[in-house]
Amino acid sequence: MRKMGIAFALLLGLLGNGTGTHAQASSPKTTTTTTVPDLSKLNLETMLRQVSATNVQTSDAETTPLAVVAAFLQLTPNQATELGQLLEARQAKLVPLLQTAQNLTQQLGNLLNSGANPAQVGAVVIQIHGLQQQAGQTQEAFLTQFTGMLAADQLQRLEAVQIAAHLQPVLPAFQAIFLF
Repeated sequence: MRKMGIAFALLLGLLGNGTGTHAQASSPKTTTTTTVPDLSKLNLETMLRQVSATNVQTSDAETTPLAVVAAFLQLTPNQATELGQLLEARQAKLVPLLQTAQNLTQQLGNLLNSGANPAQVGAVVIQIHGLQQQAGQTQEAFLTQFTGMLAADQLQRLEAVQIAAHLQPVLPAFQAIFLF
């Protein structure tokens, strides 16, 4: 079990070498930079479940994440449709990558538990890392396409949400000492 923990830590370390960008304050002549999630911190099974369950169809009976995002960013109907198409394309690319990475992670655990040849273990780790890179590139391409279709005021709203997401982990501490 200890080998599995060490291997998982090594795997996360290797997969965490991707570079992300951070939201920046807008100025009239700067381009907007979007935040790319650090996929190495996510559980592959959880991420696969979330990506597979993404519902891009809106219905009257159910408020979908797409509908909430479209309303908050004040997307036009054409932009909302385009976002739905981008989400479907991203899902079609990510699901197979994540499924393969999940299977390889299980294979890695089996190899480590069986005391396999380090070269075999390394090969699987490299494969997982490659899939992680592809998933990151897919997400970056999605974000680039999405932000490219937004107007300036919509980009500002998106940046506000990105800033809020970065602040969310510290909010309980501020709330605990009644600073808001």
